[in-house]
Amino acid sequence: MGKSKIIISEGVRPLWQTLIASVFYTLAIILLAMFFFGYEIVPSDVKDNSRNFGVFYVATACMAQGIIFSNIKSIFFDLENQKYKEEYRVGPLGLGRWKSLPKIEYVSVFRQLKENKSYTYEVNLWVKGNRSFTIYEGLDLGTTFAMGETTAKTLNVDLLDATVSNDFKWVDL
Repeated sequence: MGKSKIIISEGVRPLWQTLIASVFYTLAIILLAMFFFGYEIVPSDVKDNSRNFGVFYVATACMAQGIIFSNIKSIFFDLENQKYKEEYRVGPLGLGRWKSLPKIEYVSVFRQLKENKSYTYEVNLWVKGNRSFTIYEGLDLGTTFAMGETTAKTLNVDLLDATVSNDFKWVDL
């Protein structure tokens, strides 16, 4: 793969997340089987020929939780054709489409405060009109900064270190 194609991926989910996802998928399959074959979670004496949609609802919720714990986000850049694609993948299934890549002005590494008062670090691509989109988010500053440096070098743009509040500085590459 040449320099005209870049892939940024979350990689592989941690084992604990994979295990939780497998439990949710297993529950979803069992509950769907119960729904389609007419089994009930709590047997009742009343014979009702209608399907138990509560079981279907819980199966759907379990499937959604399994997807949350097992999806992997990747961003593909095709610099030769000036396109990019955000792809969400669960196992062999991927969802995403190619979009035109706007003119990237610079890359920033940013410290983001979360609702629970913890911090994560983001790599953002900034385009004309003071708009940005996040291409990577992580808990480790070193890994996130390395991702930002590599992206800025590959795109041949400047890198802004915005990890300290009100002390933004341009990084020499």
